[in-house]
Amino acid sequence: MYTFKNTERNNKKSSEFETKSLLYLIGMRPDRKEIELVTIDCFNDVTGSNIDCSKLWDIQSKNHAILNPAKIGESLYTLYDNFISKINFVDYILFIPKLKPEYLINNSLNTYKYANIKKKIQTGIEKKLKVKIGDTSPPLFDNFLENVIFVQDNKRISTYIKTIAHFKNKKIVTEAFYESIFNEIRDIQTGLKNSYIENITIKNPKEVLNFNRHITKNDINTLLISRLLGVEIFSSHGIPAAFLPFIKDIFDDEEAVKDLIQECNANLSRAFFNKNDSRKFWKISELIISEIRGNRGYDVNQIYAFLELSMNITSIYLTKETIQYMIALIKTGIENDN
Repeated sequence: MYTFKNTERNNKKSSEFETKSLLYLIGMRPDRKEIELVTIDCFNDVTGSNIDCSKLWDIQSKNHAILNPAKIGESLYTLYDNFISKINFVDYILFIPKLKPEYLINNSLNTYKYANIKKKIQTGIEKKLKVKIGDTSPPLFDNFLENVIFVQDNKRISTYIKTIAHFKNKKIVTEAFYESIFNEIRDIQTGLKNSYIENITIKNPKEVLNFNRHITKNDINTLLISRLLGVEIFSSHGIPAAFLPFIKDIFDDEEAVKDLIQECNANLSRAFFNKNDSRKFWKISELIISEIRGNRGYDVNQIYAFLELSMNITSIYLTKETIQYMIALIKTGIENDN
């Protein structure tokens, strides 16, 4: 049994920090490949989960301007509450701004355990946390503190997006563009808090999905690739102009054209979501974008020829026709964005 408490907290400053913690979960952790979705303001500010909610990663994010020992102790309360609950979490993470160097034994670390905090500071943290709990000898208190992971935010907004965009050339788009994607994810995340779940009890963690307060890794990746390529690549309407020469032989057969476009869209979607092909998808996307921007006059065939010279294109889904269609889509997106 688990009862949702203290939900529906929101302001712009905290929302931005919660989005950073969401992107930290799916883009920066060593075990990020296990995390398939993130729940918003349910168990905590954000909680990562595998596909069936059998593994949960708990994050409390606090963007306090001043994080003194008392504030740190207060910020740990929800994590402690989850630690002693019936649900087991993989990790208990406090996502915070950078602490004062004098608080830490090794202040060069941005991810560390409680033992890295100096004893004098620990005393203040524990005193305030016990007051917040309402117990001078809380159960499993020391065990909890030993398990908490502190993650300090020391990165620009754009960096959080770059970690989930598998482009080797991180400057392929501007900082402002990465920030606009971050803001879009933040707004989606904020919108998920509109439902009311306060004091609702669940018996199994998977029941949280019934409240539609989650966003999947695929949702974020699809949004990201759509914005980066300048088109809604998996739900394209119409035929991109640059692809018209490739359907001239079947132009009078409406069903044949429709089938070809559907096949190309299906192939792109499969390649993007297929673990074996996704990195190739990103690499091809990057090369196409760079080539189009560097050689505005190039047509689809010229760009495809460049791809053949630049990499070994071997994929069940990324067929020649599919890649040519992808090039045409990206050309249309970039041209429309100018």
